[in-house]
Amino acid sequence: MTTATAASTIDDIRDPVARFTRGWMLATSTDAYGMDLGFASGSRFWVVGRAGVLGDCPVEIAAAAIAFEPIEKVRAAWETVPAGLTHRDVALHYRDRIAAWGDRVFADHPPAELIELEATARRIAGAAPAALGVLFAGWRQLSAPESPGARAAVALHVLREMRGAAHIAAITACGLTPLDAILAAPHPPPRTGPAYAERMGWRGPFRDPAEVRMQRLAAEELTGTILEPYFSILTPGELARFGAGVTTLCETSIRVGDS
Repeated sequence: MTTATAASTIDDIRDPVARFTRGWMLATSTDAYGMDLGFASGSRFWVVGRAGVLGDCPVEIAAAAIAFEPIEKVRAAWETVPAGLTHRDVALHYRDRIAAWGDRVFADHPPAELIELEATARRIAGAAPAALGVLFAGWRQLSAPESPGARAAVALHVLREMRGAAHIAAITACGLTPLDAILAAPHPPPRTGPAYAERMGWRGPFRDPAEVRMQRLAAEELTGTILEPYFSILTPGELARFGAGVTTLCETSIRVGDS
């Protein structure tokens, strides 16, 4: 049997965590909730929900923290927060959407396993410095919900923000812009290339993604390297258990899906 390492566990949970978080991010129920709050679209709720942990800061700071969205798209959301709400209020609403999703999709999962997974995820996130990234730091300090399913879901989101912070640092270190990273993303279509960049709100003309393909692959590898010290606080046995637990939990969420 192969011994789990920090590097292998980071690789193993990358896609499951991404699929899990996309589940509630792209859910029709999440969009509807944001529009009920008064946002013009679910995507605007997403922007302010994620970056609202920064408080009422200038839009340039919010856009820099998100990194991969063009500032015009961030501005359209940031400057149209519904009356009666602050940016931080919206982040708390977004956290509560994650919590509600976790309560539903993990309803049949043993609470003890959810509690263990959440505690381990928090240990990993707690080992990283706040300087890793401001959205990660902001989400890490939000108060956790009470139920095991909700806590596990929010902890998985914190891990995604942690990886996102490391990835922003990595693409910068590799000489890429966020747009370069989108164009040359090593994901299967449609999550790569010019069409994907346009879907995210960027406007061409775009460079040939092949020009930065090798740098993009290097950035992906560097992202994992940046995260390794924080996962390395776990023993090989803990890493194996955590990796398997995250994979199982995220697969469960996908089977339940949106409603």
